[in-house]
Amino acid sequence: MNNLFRWSTLINASLFQATWFACVLGSAKGLLWPAFACCAALASYQLHNKRRVESDLQLVALSVLLGLMVDTLWLQLGFLQFTDPRPVTAMSPAWIMLLWVGFALTINHSLSWINAHPLLPAVLGGIGGPLSYLAGERLGAVTFTTNVTALMIYIGIAWAISLTLLALVAKDKQN
Repeated sequence: MNNLFRWSTLINASLFQATWFACVLGSAKGLLWPAFACCAALASYQLHNKRRVESDLQLVALSVLLGLMVDTLWLQLGFLQFTDPRPVTAMSPAWIMLLWVGFALTINHSLSWINAHPLLPAVLGGIGGPLSYLAGERLGAVTFTTNVTALMIYIGIAWAISLTLLALVAKDKQN
């Protein structure tokens, strides 16, 4: 069982990383299908296990809501622009919503350890969120249109809150 857990965790983390790169690099090249394909593979793998499907789906719903609010806010405030071509430029693009879906599917699995300490989700979100956006900017998926330091602070705060909320929902479902 322990060996199975390790493989499952490794597969979950690997599929999420593939999803992240497919979303970001696909966006930079104007391609959405790699993001859909990788996110579908992650969802298919993770949701085939009936043990946490309800919790995973609740995390996905919350994550998409948070992502839509947060990333649309950055657009509306003029802090950044996503570089992909899309018909509705005032809202978060589909590929970033797929990133939020994929991320939600790690909370009960490869990131289940984040509930080891109550402050860990906030710290991880506060650091990891901005680093992810910086990497996305370097790879051409997003352009920052405001002071980068201030934007990284805002993104860090938003991600600290978002990951804390996701972790609390996951923890509540485990009890």
